[in-house]
Amino acid sequence: LLMESLLLSCLGALVGIALACLADRLLLAMYLSSQDAGISALPDAQVLWFTLGLMLFTSVSFGLAPAVQGSRSDVADTLKAEAGSVVGGSNVSLRKALVAAQVGLSLLLLIGAGLFVRTLSNLRDLGPGFSPERLVGFDINPVMNGYDAPRAKIFYQQLTDSLLAVPGVRSVGFATERILEDGQWSSSMNVEGYAAKPGQGAEPFMNAISPNYFATLGVPILAGRDFTPKDDKQIQHGDDPTQFDPTTVMINETFAKKYFAGRNPIGLHIGFGSDPNSRADMEVIGVVKDIKYTNLRDQIPPQAYVPYASGRRPSGGTFYIRTVANPNPLMAIIRQKVHNLDPSVPVYDIRTTDEQIDLSLRNERLIASLSTLFGTLATLLAVIGLYGVMAYTVARKTREIGIRMALGAIQGNVIWMVMKEVLLLVAIGVAVGLPVAYGLSSLVSNQLYGLPPHDPGTLALATIALVCVACCAGFIPALRASRIDPTRALRYE
Repeated sequence: LLMESLLLSCLGALVGIALACLADRLLLAMYLSSQDAGISALPDAQVLWFTLGLMLFTSVSFGLAPAVQGSRSDVADTLKAEAGSVVGGSNVSLRKALVAAQVGLSLLLLIGAGLFVRTLSNLRDLGPGFSPERLVGFDINPVMNGYDAPRAKIFYQQLTDSLLAVPGVRSVGFATERILEDGQWSSSMNVEGYAAKPGQGAEPFMNAISPNYFATLGVPILAGRDFTPKDDKQIQHGDDPTQFDPTTVMINETFAKKYFAGRNPIGLHIGFGSDPNSRADMEVIGVVKDIKYTNLRDQIPPQAYVPYASGRRPSGGTFYIRTVANPNPLMAIIRQKVHNLDPSVPVYDIRTTDEQIDLSLRNERLIASLSTLFGTLATLLAVIGLYGVMAYTVARKTREIGIRMALGAIQGNVIWMVMKEVLLLVAIGVAVGLPVAYGLSSLVSNQLYGLPPHDPGTLALATIALVCVACCAGFIPALRASRIDPTRALRYE
């Protein structure tokens, strides 16, 4: 019996290793970008040895119990007993207990999968605060090719004009920080009329942008105006004659509410530096709608935008292009336009904003997908175990069922007799799984978004789904039992 258990386990392990290698290839294709080309999810020697050890431990542990029990059978009593007793009927209670435990574990994993799937759905529904459709972005950095500040600004303007001339391009904007990519640039600032408490000074996230950046993204300007070429002005910054600050700035709603509470920020000033005595020479000319900055999960921070043309030093950044149709066919044209201006300047990370959002949600998609897969596999194993135990139970009770039917039991009575045991096992599994899931769900609360860890809807839906699937698995042997011929059942051994 032990050798039989080991043989079955080894065959299952070989199939499992093959499926794992296939699944790893799918994971690499689905969730890893070209930037992660050096990452391998294939099982290495440590993973394989761990899995082999776990397989052997499980095989010996669960194969040894019936083997030992079978070796202790009384020969005389066994020869006089019915065949149903020979196959180890006393182990039925243990088998049912294991199935109930499987049901509880499946419920735990299904609840976790439901929480992660709903988190992913909430983040998708939340959106970045602007329309991502027909919007494409690409990164470029001519400074790495030796461009200084004046030459880089000329290059950006020439590229903007060239892209606007492409049929189907509606608007073009530029920013030094790409949004939804977990990048950030922050700076301490002093705000006119705002008395900062110690350690609570203004430190908004920054971005240097071109005119029409907000128009390209589709972000409305709530008050004031957008940047224009006239804002390409600078003032000397501090005592360093080589450092300059812009003269105008735009802020988002969160910045205005936090630092200009009860005041109209248009026409007021802010400046670099946390010292309240520092010069605040940048005039607020506009307030824009809040949009996400680092990723969809993070809260929208106070943001300040300065015109790129009046920046202190040249830098690379991201071009955004809003099109009137599908932007994918334009990507080759974009590369060609950059190549026409300077073949030595590379274009990289070109993708639509929808793809950028999917990339920013990569971890959430991975967790939701894997938890759903694990929950489904665990439920499948529980269903198979439940079906096997109930089929075995029905086989052992064949004569009893035949006698009941001979005495007048109808088909419905037989089905209910079997289904009562099924429902009892499922109820025990749910009674164990729900409290465990309720207690452990708080451990993943920081991975959730838009719902509590003990979300009643998710708990109820996972429970109902598991009960329905388990009852379907138990109904098959119950239906088979109800169709037993009483004459044959009475002669069954």
